[in-house]
Amino acid sequence: MTERRSPRTLRDVSHLFLSSGASAHCEPRRGSASIWLAVAGASMNRAHLAAGTATAFAREGMCVSILELSGSLPNVGYYFGMEPAGYLAPAIDRTALVSGTWNEAVRYCFSEDLASFERYRGEALPPGAPHALLAAFPCPRERDAARFLEALSGTMSVLDDDGLRAGRAPDAIVAAGCGENAGRARAFLAGVRDAFPNAAVVLVTDDPGSGRGSEADEHLTVPGDLRSSWVRRMPPAEAFFGELAAGLLLVVSQRRRKAMHHAANA
Repeated sequence: MTERRSPRTLRDVSHLFLSSGASAHCEPRRGSASIWLAVAGASMNRAHLAAGTATAFAREGMCVSILELSGSLPNVGYYFGMEPAGYLAPAIDRTALVSGTWNEAVRYCFSEDLASFERYRGEALPPGAPHALLAAFPCPRERDAARFLEALSGTMSVLDDDGLRAGRAPDAIVAAGCGENAGRARAFLAGVRDAFPNAAVVLVTDDPGSGRGSEADEHLTVPGDLRSSWVRRMPPAEAFFGELAAGLLLVVSQRRRKAMHHAANA
């Protein structure tokens, strides 16, 4: 596990996902990365984290699809400027599915009911741009985690423009928790290691020392001045989100290169 504080930009690593290549018999496919953001308790604002990470990707030329499991406020619809009739819908009806787009680069959907996402039919993605698929959800209770994560993996295929109907396992999993919930975030990561051994795992907390001895490949510390304000109905743009997005692509690309190396030498 490492804690990275060295200068790094998303632009340095986003090129790794421009294309996954092509053979003589098929067209090139857009590069993509599937990322899960699990937030423990109410110690962090899940929608704020998802919206900030998504827009960090988008500002460097990536297209982004977000699925947020949320029945309470705020949600990603709030931060992307949706009108009250839209962002309040899941708080009134748990089966409501709300979707929208932001700046032609981010498409999003949110609901309190995981099964509702099967109805999602999003806008077409910009051609050629690398694609980040984000799922944002509360850390499930330990006894429910295995069943929930299996269901989420299948549901994520609704965001994939390559038509992967068999489900989409995560390339990276982020567990975020501050204060007393940092321990819950660490425990969640320990549980997903067995379920998704090929996924990179990242821990986000407010304590620089909380990553020691954890299951994380990387630990990021939330800056003390980061505020998830309700005042501005727009996605956050603090440097922390660019660092998180770059770190995610970096650990994913490292694992992919390692897997390719092992395959080549098999």
